[in-house]
Amino acid sequence: MSVIGRGVRFMLQKTWNSIGKKDQARLAAQSPAPGVNVVRGVPYLDDGDEMHLLNLYIPQNADGPLPTIVDIHGGGWMYGDKDLNRNFCMTLAAQGFAVMGMSYRLLPHTNLLGQLQDVFASLHWLQAHGHEHHCDLARVFITGDSAGGHLGGLATCVQLSPALQRVYGVQPLGFDIRALALNHAVCELDKPNLVTGKMGDTLDREMRRMMFGAVPEAAPWYGKASFSETAKGLPLPPVLLVSSEADSLHGHSLLLQAWLQSHGARCQTKFWGLEGGEKLGHIFNIAYPQWEESRETNDEMVAFFRRWEHSGGVEGSAPLF
Repeated sequence: MSVIGRGVRFMLQKTWNSIGKKDQARLAAQSPAPGVNVVRGVPYLDDGDEMHLLNLYIPQNADGPLPTIVDIHGGGWMYGDKDLNRNFCMTLAAQGFAVMGMSYRLLPHTNLLGQLQDVFASLHWLQAHGHEHHCDLARVFITGDSAGGHLGGLATCVQLSPALQRVYGVQPLGFDIRALALNHAVCELDKPNLVTGKMGDTLDREMRRMMFGAVPEAAPWYGKASFSETAKGLPLPPVLLVSSEADSLHGHSLLLQAWLQSHGARCQTKFWGLEGGEKLGHIFNIAYPQWEESRETNDEMVAFFRRWEHSGGVEGSAPLF
């Protein structure tokens, strides 16, 4: 690795460490939603790796199988774990859902292939053990924020494509993803100005090396990682896009909306303008679920999942834009 590459990685890790301290203070100051039982630190792979653990959030009054939300946390593919979105997950569980949130290995300790394999391993755990925790495999939804939105979209596409399953080395799940909610998600890895902001080409190149290897183009999954590369021709489930104009990555949601529209997909949006100022920035509804705007947003997400809970909505209906 070059001196520049090491410097970029050091800078990124220092930034994420600083964000981590702020996140811990934020989470400690919040009051989690009441009425939810939390099962913490369940191994989804028996290899002793602390990044192969998951949490489950179950309503205390659960009686029988519940619609199930899988939450994939963000963090630039380099930061976070199963606890990062715990208050958001408890907010969803309090509305009558079983919720699963997993840790996955982070860059640079693995690559994008390893992260996608971890997500699938957790979903296979859900398939084998979800019934023990009130999870109904006939009603499974995925939500992800930022980089977690990218992984959620990618996992959904891989589940629908035997060719992508071979590329990523995963086995298909025995259940369908009913609907997908992408919160302030990254979708296109080949848009450096959208992925890396003002840092430019140097940071973008180093991110690609961490995701794909020293020679990115040599990775079998290179060119098969962005939404537009993986979703074309697939029978996608309904998609909800959540974003805001104050989010520096809002361009990704606009790109994804345009792509879904042009390909006839079922899509719904919850986009906030600048009425909330900078407050309604990146992943505000995940980080601050107690805010009024967050409650409105997350309630719409719950309603979206409820709509597609049983029959997948109205068969033959037009795309929702």
